[in-house]
Amino acid sequence: MPDRTKDRLARDLRAIAETAPPEKSSIYRALADRAATGEFDDFSSVHACGPTALYQALIGHGLQKFARRVAAGEYDATREESDEWANSPEGREAMKDFTPEQRASLFGVYDA
Repeated sequence: MPDRTKDRLARDLRAIAETAPPEKSSIYRALADRAATGEFDDFSSVHACGPTALYQALIGHGLQKFARRVAAGEYDATREESDEWANSPEGREAMKDFTPEQRASLFGVYDA
């Protein structure tokens, strides 16, 4: 799989930290460290919605510009990441009550 969303997010946050004022730089770095763990992924088990948690953290620190990028979906999971999760034990457990048609509609790839 090419670059994962969590890696791209962490890299972009670190890049901004390099040019941000010192008081914001440390915040971007801390968020990058958390992002690198997958905490803000769409399918993270840490938050009900990782991108929303990231957005809220950014807004809470006054980082509106990057928050707008998150809100626009720039760091949403890729289709490949979605399919990978759908076929994981966690994904299968979460979708066990869905009909096959619902699973196929939501995720496309689902090895029953």
